[in-house]
Amino acid sequence: MGFFLPFDLVRQLLQAIEQILASLGTVFDDLTAILNQNGTIEEQTQAITELRNRSPVEVDTIFYIASQLGKTLQGGNGGVVPSVPIPTPTTPQVPV
Repeated sequence: MGFFLPFDLVRQLLQAIEQILASLGTVFDDLTAILNQNGTIEEQTQAITELRNRSPVEVDTIFYIASQLGKTLQGGNGGVVPSVPIPTPTTPQVPV
């Protein structure tokens, strides 16, 4: 027994994913600019929070990719990756 999504929902999901992928580069550039500023940690944290408020999925996606790359760079999947100092929302549990 498989899990099937209605065609319209699949189409909407694909469109949303396409939009997120298209904006990842810009959000990454914004995040890089924040991290390269000479501001305090508090100022950077505030700026990242504001960026996350504007682009939550994109920021969380970038942090997820960074955590996966960090594991790889530290010698495989067993590496210890420092936690991101900004709280990330939990994944909503959607009943199926």
